[in-house]
Amino acid sequence: MELLTDRFGRVHDYIRISVTDRCNLRCVYCMPEEGLKFLPHEEVLQKDEIIDFMKIMVQFGIKKSANNWW
Repeated sequence: MELLTDRFGRVHDYIRISVTDRCNLRCVYCMPEEGLKFLPHEEVLQKDEIIDFMKIMVQFGIKKSANNWW
């Protein structure tokens, strides 16, 4: 499979995973001042779905991840 490459030709081997849309860091790129409409818990990926997703991402060259499991 092809490595995960952005439009500038940079290969990425790192992915950040958030297991909830209720982040409290308030970064301007993902949490605007006006807030967001949060998803119902049943619509957020479950642990086994995230693991399945990461198994697929390994095939694209992902070697490490940061996650918010806590």
